[in-house]
Amino acid sequence: MSTIKFNLHKLDGVTEITMNYDELLVIGYAGRDMDKTMEHIKELEEQLGVAPPKQIPTIFQCSNLLLTQDEDLQFVGNMTSGEVEYVIVLIDGKVYIGIGSDHTDRDLESVSVLKSKQVCAKPIGLDIWDYEDVKDHWDEIKLNSIQTIDGEDVVYQEGSLADILVPEKILEELYNRVGDIKNSIIFSGTVPLADGFKYGQYFKSEMVDHKLNRKLTLNYKIAEISEEER
Repeated sequence: MSTIKFNLHKLDGVTEITMNYDELLVIGYAGRDMDKTMEHIKELEEQLGVAPPKQIPTIFQCSNLLLTQDEDLQFVGNMTSGEVEYVIVLIDGKVYIGIGSDHTDRDLESVSVLKSKQVCAKPIGLDIWDYEDVKDHWDEIKLNSIQTIDGEDVVYQEGSLADILVPEKILEELYNRVGDIKNSIIFSGTVPLADGFKYGQYFKSEMVDHKLNRKLTLNYKIAEISEEER
């Protein structure tokens, strides 16, 4: 069991909560539009040599040690990138929603998708929402990300939660295939890339709720660890 703290933003105020979680799970190929999901699978296969999954959506169990709220992160190699996702924060079975980035080693991904996810930290935001507060306008919430590449901000992703499976569907899959997950952190899968994979030095992302006039943000620095021995 691991521990993490969040700021829970309710409609009537903010409360700090401490969560003890048993599982860190990452969902892959979780697009709601099956045609677009298959396009993404083909994109991964053509650009990175990633073999198609055996089952959709995929479920990856990751080490709890990977979850981080740090803003300065280090990765081996220059072919790692994040992707903005909504995150299900499941506390005693109750659903809260946060923002995260399934940062992945794209070079290693062609060898093993699981290993490519396991070697990278999984950034998650400090703030979360009660799912009940956003459930009635879920599909209207936007997900966007920007990468800073050589000092220039480049739009990396633009989408909405309508692009991804809803929490109920993801949780149904997990309860059926994993079992007891009532205290878990679950990365949901992501929205499409604007123009293919890119590798920057800074990742900025947001989940924007225009109806309630608020947003969740997640920003972090990407530094490359030297592979040379010292």
